[in-house]
Amino acid sequence: MKKFIMFAASLICVAATKAQNSADTLTHEELAEVIVAGVRAQKNAPYAVANIKKGELQKFSRSGRELPLLLTRTPGILAWGENGLGTGTVAMRIRGAAGSRINVTLDGVALNSPEDQTVFWANMNSFSALLGSVQVQRGIGTSTNGDGAFGGSISLATATPSKKPKLELSGSYGSYNTYNTGLNFSTGLLGKGFIFDGAYHETGTDGYLHGTAGRSGSYYGGLTWLGNNFQVRYKNIGNFEKTGQAWNGVVAGNSDGSLMMEGIRTYQDIYAHGLGRFNPLYESLEFDDVNRKFVKDANGNYKTSRYTMDGGSLWRRTTDNFYQNHNILSTAWKPSEHWTHNLSVHYTYGYGYYSEFRQNNKFDKFGLVATDVNGKKVKRSDFVRKKGLSQHTYGVVYNVNYRDEQWDVLGGVNLQQFRGSHFGYLTYVANRGQIQDFTGHRYYDSKARKNDYSAFAKATYHASSMLDLFADVQYRHVGYTTDGRNDKFYKQADGTFLNQILDIRATYNFWNPKAGISFHSGPHRAYASVAYAGREPERSNFTDNGKYPAPKAEHLLDAELGYQYSAPRARAGVNFYYMNYKDQFVQTGEKSDIGENLTTNIARSYRMGAEITAAWDALSCLTLEANAALSTNRIKDFDEYIDNWDDDKHPAVVHYDNSVLSFSPSAILNGFINFHYKSLEAVWHTNFVSRQYLDNTENKDRSLPRYSQTDINLSYNIGLHRTILGLKQIFLGLDLNNIFNNHYAASGWAYTAVSQSAHYTPQNRYWQLGFMPMAGFNMMGSITLRF
Repeated sequence: MKKFIMFAASLICVAATKAQNSADTLTHEELAEVIVAGVRAQKNAPYAVANIKKGELQKFSRSGRELPLLLTRTPGILAWGENGLGTGTVAMRIRGAAGSRINVTLDGVALNSPEDQTVFWANMNSFSALLGSVQVQRGIGTSTNGDGAFGGSISLATATPSKKPKLELSGSYGSYNTYNTGLNFSTGLLGKGFIFDGAYHETGTDGYLHGTAGRSGSYYGGLTWLGNNFQVRYKNIGNFEKTGQAWNGVVAGNSDGSLMMEGIRTYQDIYAHGLGRFNPLYESLEFDDVNRKFVKDANGNYKTSRYTMDGGSLWRRTTDNFYQNHNILSTAWKPSEHWTHNLSVHYTYGYGYYSEFRQNNKFDKFGLVATDVNGKKVKRSDFVRKKGLSQHTYGVVYNVNYRDEQWDVLGGVNLQQFRGSHFGYLTYVANRGQIQDFTGHRYYDSKARKNDYSAFAKATYHASSMLDLFADVQYRHVGYTTDGRNDKFYKQADGTFLNQILDIRATYNFWNPKAGISFHSGPHRAYASVAYAGREPERSNFTDNGKYPAPKAEHLLDAELGYQYSAPRARAGVNFYYMNYKDQFVQTGEKSDIGENLTTNIARSYRMGAEITAAWDALSCLTLEANAALSTNRIKDFDEYIDNWDDDKHPAVVHYDNSVLSFSPSAILNGFINFHYKSLEAVWHTNFVSRQYLDNTENKDRSLPRYSQTDINLSYNIGLHRTILGLKQIFLGLDLNNIFNNHYAASGWAYTAVSQSAHYTPQNRYWQLGFMPMAGFNMMGSITLRF
């Protein structure tokens, strides 16, 4: 594979030499579109699509928040920040499907982590400043590189470098000491077609939840050569983070469920008792062992205390630390009127770890044995564990396009290999001096390999000036292996604990066909499409399936039907969809011990809904917009496996013939009022999300209540008639978020268990909830100087 990459890179150089003789010159922007053609839906394609342009991306970049928070302004998307502000660790869903079911590409190269199959939006807060456009496709959509799109796909395209010298400086500051700084530059054209451009952006915050202070950012450096009908571009894009973690959110209960016994069952209950910012990864509730209850202060609020280390020092915070560097060498070439080519070679290196305090854990949990100075076995202690990974991903993407008056045919291949390793250390044990014998330090390690090879061909036939026919097929081969010792331990017959041994070797072959039709006449457009796709399990499906059966590949049949109307002053559209799943991976509501959402196969399920958009330019200075995603998300056949405290090998099983899929609200609404006059723009945005269930049992006690919140974004552009030290423009911005100070949770989790010694009933099961709260009213001011 590495030799093939070197060969592909040499082809780029050879093609560059030949292309200098081409007569016609394409614009820089047209050549850039060639690079992303393989993953984007073109004009009149029969798919549900939302496009976000460069101007909106640049304004959003000054907020310091991660890109998914901008995407929530389009239909059917939810996103939330773990620290409550939208900086640092952020997650998202499209049509109820979580991040591992959302395909993300950057200039046509897959960004999803090959093992976890998701994008960790934790150190990419400034990507929006580097991008020229974003396209969101809901549903299976058109052919993509990388993992299957079972909720949607997101195509990111970096901005084309400026042919004129440019320098832009930006700075923002707001609530909870949140800041964002940025620099973008371009040298303009140098010599015979060279451009060098770059950027650096950084965000820091104290976080809304306790212990979520962090710093993260991204950098970019690019070298572009522009020839006649030819472009070669090298991009180095890096991300870094050291962010405080709160993956458990705020927990409504402990091992004996005491908080819920006291009537605390929702995040609103928690907030009312002074625990709105409580983070169990950072602190613990104070407990009165004599009276067997939690301690309260004079105001009736629960008291918390920081975790304490040996010597009396305080645990600073649980942090996630990750560094990633993307290298992409790409070329776009149009040798003739009808043909275009794109070839990209890429390599990504990633390394990271998190460091977490574990209070009063068993030595057995880490497969360790310890004794004190008297030779007596020590069962428990406080630990700090460091769990990490390293990743190497490299590959080649090639697309070729033929286009004439009747046909638009595109074909391509994607060859990608992944090599990774996982490791875990114990870096601290409390009262170490009192432990005589302590065996073990590196308590797990494993290796992983994944090969992902795919090819596709798609064609559009312009049957008439008003009718287009589409056909699309992708073949994908996936091979995944992992071995070594995992970080879970099982009790043996002799009472000792041993690592879970990994020996996973799985191979999958998927054929993913699609077809559609589009009718367009004047302001009207109507379309229909049907698509079928398969997708392999992710790593955690193998390693963390726990009490559930071994994972299987999932399949989806997606039918879409839509209509759009576009006039000079009014726009409207509706898209109907029916997504029928076989063995869909659905979140159980539980989390792993590092906060990952656990999933399992569900035999039969479906998502059905309508996505509605409307916009009206009521005045030359006033635009009203709205969108709505209304859906029904049901399970047809589901067995719930419930932990059995008396016999962990035989969980209780409850069957459901019909229930609501977890984390799938039936309504997501957005409304906008956009006032724009000369250099001033003011945007009012209100969104509403209906009830979400935290597991698949449709139990309101394990759900998130509906919520609504409103933001106001103000911006003012000052253009200078005369430059001052080269300064041409000044942009001022003010973001007012959650202006009505609503206290709500946007996501959460649920854990449930039962004692088999009592016959199972819905009433005798124990459960515990966690909530991911969002900050109340907060704000951010910004200034940008453009030279």
